[in-house]
Amino acid sequence: IYSFQVGEIFTAAGEAFTNLGNLAMQLHPTADSPAGKWSDEEIEMLRAAVNRFREDLKHLSERIKSRTV
Repeated sequence: IYSFQVGEIFTAAGEAFTNLGNLAMQLHPTADSPAGKWSDEEIEMLRAAVNRFREDLKHLSERIKSRTV
């Protein structure tokens, strides 16, 4: 079960970072970008999501940093 769980974690992390990369690329649209400009609300949603992710990882790291798996 352990290796399966670790695999799931890294798969989810890979998907999350791929999505974040895609969103970051959209923040720098090209001249032929069909989607239009991001709204202030959408930018704030991304900022808040990234900050929550950062804080969640910080809390988890502080909790488990002295333990082994």
